[in-house]
Amino acid sequence: MGSEVELKLAVAPEDLATLRRLPLLTRGNLAPVRNRALKTVYFDTPDRRLAKAKVTLRVREDGRKRIHGVKVPVKSLAGLATRREWEVESRSPVPDLDAFPPGTVDTLLDTRALGGEELEAVFETDFKRTLRRLSLGTGGEIEVAVDEGVIRAAGKGEALISELEFELKSGDPADLFSLALAVAEQVPVKMVSESKAERGARLAAGRVAAPVKAEKLTLDADMTAGEAFAAIVQDCTGHWLANVEAVLDGGDTEGVHQMRVALRRLRSGFKVFKSILGPEPSLVLSDEVKWLANALGPARDWDVFIGDVAGPVFKAMGPDARFDRVLINADSERRLGYGLAHNAVTDARHSRLALSLGRFVAAHEWREGGDIARLDAPVRKFAAAVLDVHFKRVRRRGRNIMRLEAEALHGLRIEIKRLRYALEFFGSLFDGREVRRFLDGLAGLQDFLGELNDMAVAQRLIVTLGRADSGRAFAEGVLTGFYGAALERKRKNLRSQWAEVLVQERFWRD
Repeated sequence: MGSEVELKLAVAPEDLATLRRLPLLTRGNLAPVRNRALKTVYFDTPDRRLAKAKVTLRVREDGRKRIHGVKVPVKSLAGLATRREWEVESRSPVPDLDAFPPGTVDTLLDTRALGGEELEAVFETDFKRTLRRLSLGTGGEIEVAVDEGVIRAAGKGEALISELEFELKSGDPADLFSLALAVAEQVPVKMVSESKAERGARLAAGRVAAPVKAEKLTLDADMTAGEAFAAIVQDCTGHWLANVEAVLDGGDTEGVHQMRVALRRLRSGFKVFKSILGPEPSLVLSDEVKWLANALGPARDWDVFIGDVAGPVFKAMGPDARFDRVLINADSERRLGYGLAHNAVTDARHSRLALSLGRFVAAHEWREGGDIARLDAPVRKFAAAVLDVHFKRVRRRGRNIMRLEAEALHGLRIEIKRLRYALEFFGSLFDGREVRRFLDGLAGLQDFLGELNDMAVAQRLIVTLGRADSGRAFAEGVLTGFYGAALERKRKNLRSQWAEVLVQERFWRD
């Protein structure tokens, strides 16, 4: 079995010539430059079981050779993918699973059930690759590939391949990110989280990129606080980058929502560990994450206004030109918001942020000036202290909850959200049932405060729409009246919801 540690960057076709001439990528060749023409056919079952399991099965023509390969992802560090890979040479034009040695792909796939009749060609890639092997200057070696060509799926069209791929052969992954950042300063690049196989499967299925939700984060109880921080940053960054294509497509509002969730979680991670991290570059990176999250804010606010707040109320009230005008204007604002989001995600600043976070984690840059004793201490002890602090803040904010005004309730909502993120980060270190029970105790209050915030945002947004005339005033009044009445009814449950929070046991205490 082999493994790949690789980083992909998309490059505009018109910038490939400049890229190939960069001294960064032409100096220090450890071997002659190789040019290869590669044609690869990707296979799957009719029900696409392999794609769903993120397993790649391919047959590649490389000169006179046919290379049969199987890949499976292991992990991703801020765009740096690590994959297990097996390759064998075979003359067969279709996958020859019997050619792989025992104890390799048969540990991953039921090879007996994947005979020739169970597999079909789904798509192919056809591209030219220029390969260089370079010294990283720190004792490591890297293979640099510039790929130019197409992905084809019968009856579904083509997608361009125009990318730069770094594969670490030896050395420190941090040096790979440093090289990628240096390239990004000279040629516009975009982080690529999808493999060619994933792009091809999507093309063949005729679908756009789907929004991706965060997977459950699992921390090892033996981790130090510093190692846990690294895992959290990797997890949040991976979640963010997995939604880039969905945001750029713009067809599903969940794409922007999921990217914002990822960025909020990432900022929360920096805040949770702030007391023990070195100040630089932690503060700079946290501020850059805030910039990106803010750039997505208008699109998300208008999505909620149209889809969750105003839209359902106006529909329930029946046809009315005054409602229609508000929603038409709101949709125009939403499109502007999506333009801002698109510009931010395609901005060079976005790619530099992702690459900088990758280097930050790989090089353990947070240790510089950090509290080393606490960074190297067991994470469970640190987690218990953090959860204690956040729970105390929630209780302090919610004191005399029945008399709190909107601004104070908003502050309580923020503290509850921070506590929830901390619980999600550290939940795997404790009994899952106790974590779930605690989160359930927060749910009712959190839902009410979330609706209260949505209404406040809607009231702020609606006054920006069109001229202040009787039509808009009527729509505004209907919206305020409907939600005002609903929230007043729900406010009666505040005391019992707060009691649910107060009775929660602090399970993280020994």
